[in-house]
Amino acid sequence: MNPITKGKITFEIWRARRATRSQIDLQQQRRLENILSFVRRQSRFYKQHFADIPDEVTNLEAFPPVTKSVLMENFDDVVTDTAVTKAEIDEFVADEATIGTRFLDRYPVWVTSGTTGEPGIFVQDETALTILNVVPDRWTLPVLLGVEQFSRIVKNGARGAEIAVTGGHFAGASGVALMRRESTFYRNRIEMLSPMQPMSDLIDKLNRYQPAFLVGYSTVLVELAQAQRDGRLDLNPVFIAPTAEPISGPEKQELVRAFDCAVREIYGATEFFPIAVECEHGNLHANTDWVVLEPVDEEYQPVEFGEPSETVLITNLANRIQPLVRYDLGDSITMYEERCPCGSAFPIIEVEGRQGDVLRFETNDGEEIPIFPLALSSVVEEVSGVHRTQIVRTAPDTLQVRIEGTSDMTERDVWEQVEQNLHSFLRNQGISGVAIEAASEAPQRNTRSGKFRHVWSELER
Repeated sequence: MNPITKGKITFEIWRARRATRSQIDLQQQRRLENILSFVRRQSRFYKQHFADIPDEVTNLEAFPPVTKSVLMENFDDVVTDTAVTKAEIDEFVADEATIGTRFLDRYPVWVTSGTTGEPGIFVQDETALTILNVVPDRWTLPVLLGVEQFSRIVKNGARGAEIAVTGGHFAGASGVALMRRESTFYRNRIEMLSPMQPMSDLIDKLNRYQPAFLVGYSTVLVELAQAQRDGRLDLNPVFIAPTAEPISGPEKQELVRAFDCAVREIYGATEFFPIAVECEHGNLHANTDWVVLEPVDEEYQPVEFGEPSETVLITNLANRIQPLVRYDLGDSITMYEERCPCGSAFPIIEVEGRQGDVLRFETNDGEEIPIFPLALSSVVEEVSGVHRTQIVRTAPDTLQVRIEGTSDMTERDVWEQVEQNLHSFLRNQGISGVAIEAASEAPQRNTRSGKFRHVWSELER
């Protein structure tokens, strides 16, 4: 993308911040018509998928939805660059040396961790990358413009830290690596930290690094707030962004009190990261100038404003290399018609999101420590031959693991590796004596939401 085009997109993003609802809707419709026309010409999959729909139709409800499994099965026909193939992409993401690089020197490639029960691979183009980098700023940058905020940024060297699963082509880890590789400014100013390391190590690294900006899993940030309050952690950040997991209003207030800084939730997905960003009134605003959100029921019929959906269909208006049109994201959201007191015309949404419990275990030294859900499930999901997993704490010293495998390895080999990895992970946290049991049943979807809840405890809280 040339600088003029990138500058034009950036200008449009910022100009829309104070747009009226009708202006936002008009911009969305214009981009929607463009993407529908494009995919019908350039994507073999969508050309066939939409074959029965007249060319002049642009009402999304007339188009059939798509699921992650369907897109992965038809990957080579979905993408609009014939140089991009699933076989070569699989080789690319299997090589950790390529994390933070571009496939064919053009396209960032990110994989999902499978929080909806099935991993996916998503290729980004330059417009999608620009949207990812700029859209959140129109909500968050204004809170950083005060004298005190600027002083904190300078004092902490404008450093940022992101807490997310590492060791793979996940959007967080790969995105940070790409930024460090391609930006001289960020090369030494952004750090990637893993929630899979012991909490004490994470605290020590943050105390040494002293970030001005902190982004990460909500459950981890809440634990860090406790560490800040009891004196184990001593940070002076200017901005914190909880993401990837649900976080309650009281939990966000705990972050504000512990760190004395702005806290803004970001709701997104690998498929389209900046779906919604929190405003100063605590409401999540959907960025509907670049994404279409359709809250629907189990039959893919629209639900009314104010009603929680069974799932949400998203249409990415930015990415043309791997288009997503009426893609079933799997989250339950509620969309509201009411206008936010902040004055923005972007619609307000609430998200049920991806659920998981923080499990607390006693270490060999007698200290109670948290084990985070995405960290624990990632240990299992990284085993070759695991398609999806659920981990249930059935007793104080027992974890029961449900696994759905692939045909890559034998069931016995998969289980031995899962058991070994979990014991190794717990030992690294200073935890021993936990029994790892193989469940007789496969992972089950939640009967109401249809999502896979990956980690939870059956013990009384």
